[in-house]
Amino acid sequence: MTTEDQKEEAPHGETMENATTGAESGGTAATAVVVVNNNETVDATTASDDDNTTRRARLGELPVEWTQMGQCDDADAPVNVIRYPSEVTEISKDDDEIMIVGTAGKKITRIGPTFYQEASPQLKKLIFRSHLIKVMEGLDGFTQLELLELYDNMVDELKNLNDGEQGAPGRTLLNLDMSYNVIRDMKPVECCPNLQELCTYQAYLD
Repeated sequence: MTTEDQKEEAPHGETMENATTGAESGGTAATAVVVVNNNETVDATTASDDDNTTRRARLGELPVEWTQMGQCDDADAPVNVIRYPSEVTEISKDDDEIMIVGTAGKKITRIGPTFYQEASPQLKKLIFRSHLIKVMEGLDGFTQLELLELYDNMVDELKNLNDGEQGAPGRTLLNLDMSYNVIRDMKPVECCPNLQELCTYQAYLD
């Protein structure tokens, strides 16, 4: 049997070279394949089914941009981007309930110290679920708030619960959900005398 070199056009402009040799005595053949694609070379050697199979591959260096995929500057990290509730949805003074869920789309990172001025003074329910909020703020102007939910955020301290007039908003709170945060001390709930339900599931309490 003679040795024959063949070149085939592979898909997407790749060049494939096949070199096939056989034993003159009718032995089994071995095939070496070299694939050249975008200046990258892969060598593979395959033995016959009767022998132990050996495979070797050599890849060219990966493009630099591939090694940097998923990386971003600290300033561009979602948790470091300042985004207020009004940047995620429209806040109306006519609503007595605000519910913004951050499981899809933009996430709130700051409530803002004057948030109560943007919302209705008669607000009864405030729900910021699954955001990146670290600090409780802007709540002291809500004198009729009954439900506050900051489920699944990054709050590490209960604050701003009795900083408003006559201890607002804690004085009127009936339900407080701080589950899935990183709060260490729940003692500040003492300023919520009418609290009926407190949820702290997976809040990492000491």
